[in-house]
Amino acid sequence: MSLEPATREMLQCLRRLPNSSQLADTIPRIIAAYKADHEPWIVGYSGGKDSTAVVKLVFQSLLRVRIRHKPVTVIYCDTGVEIPMAAALARKALNGLEKEARAFELPIYAKVVSPSLSERFFVKVIGRGYPPPTDKFRWCTDRLRIDPVTRFLESQKLTSATVVLGVRESESATRQLTLSENKTNSRFWKHQRGEDNRRLFMPIVDYSIGDVWLVNLLIDRPRTLRAKQVAELYAGASGECPTVRDVQGAPCGKARFGCWTCTVAKNGVTLRNLIAHGENRLEPLLEFRLWLERERNMKKNRWPRRRNGQPGLGPMTLAWRRIALAELLKAQERSGLELISQDEIAAIQKEWSFDVSR
Repeated sequence: MSLEPATREMLQCLRRLPNSSQLADTIPRIIAAYKADHEPWIVGYSGGKDSTAVVKLVFQSLLRVRIRHKPVTVIYCDTGVEIPMAAALARKALNGLEKEARAFELPIYAKVVSPSLSERFFVKVIGRGYPPPTDKFRWCTDRLRIDPVTRFLESQKLTSATVVLGVRESESATRQLTLSENKTNSRFWKHQRGEDNRRLFMPIVDYSIGDVWLVNLLIDRPRTLRAKQVAELYAGASGECPTVRDVQGAPCGKARFGCWTCTVAKNGVTLRNLIAHGENRLEPLLEFRLWLERERNMKKNRWPRRRNGQPGLGPMTLAWRRIALAELLKAQERSGLELISQDEIAAIQKEWSFDVSR
């Protein structure tokens, strides 16, 4: 099967749009990177606009490679506390991705990873007593997102690999600084965690939000990644809507999808906007998330010493953790959504048993 005529038409369309010449250059750049060595590719996918664009671009690039000599694995990390509708859309997209790739004889595979039971958010917070994350103690990123992917890479016993990410410099000043410190050459970066046999490839690092939406809405395949549904989700979460006809208009890129429990992002803006756009079942989740943020900052909810006996605020008290589980179960019942599994509850109670004996 071939999409060459459609591809030429798409690239010609991109070149006619303002500020979009770089988009037409991205596919040849990805093709060159793919052909350059025999390292398997791992593509990070979150279901958001940036990772959706990267998967689409990689898919289109492989359509133009005659000898597809190495596999491409698209990985989605389900933390267990993703915003429900975003998680459902991402899983639905991955369910059909391999089938669509097989139709074009592309070596693209899909994999869902998740944190181990002991590392899940509620087991850590309600079971172990970790305080909900803050800017100064953001323990969640490693345990919920990075570690599951790392374990997958280790399980594959890869001697080397290229990790392809939908990271953009224009996302934030902090992101831009981090990228500049770790850059090795054009669109390749060192792996920050020190694995010398892995490097990062970021094909849309210099894209604007508008560029990302152009890719998502103009590139047809893979059709399992439904750009219109992603756009509708962002529109509901940010109050803005991407368009192709008005490329100077404000595209929706302010929304941040991820953990609905996140107490680092202030005030639960994404949840609030989704509720305002009709997702009323998220109201109990927002209430619980705001409750977590308030309770985290109350000294009465913390042990007076750390677990190692050193002075300083320690874990959340056992009494607070019992209340937290009760509040979470109320939110689960009111929302009709599964927010915590029976396995997690059992793991939480096991953690409690250790502290009862202290």
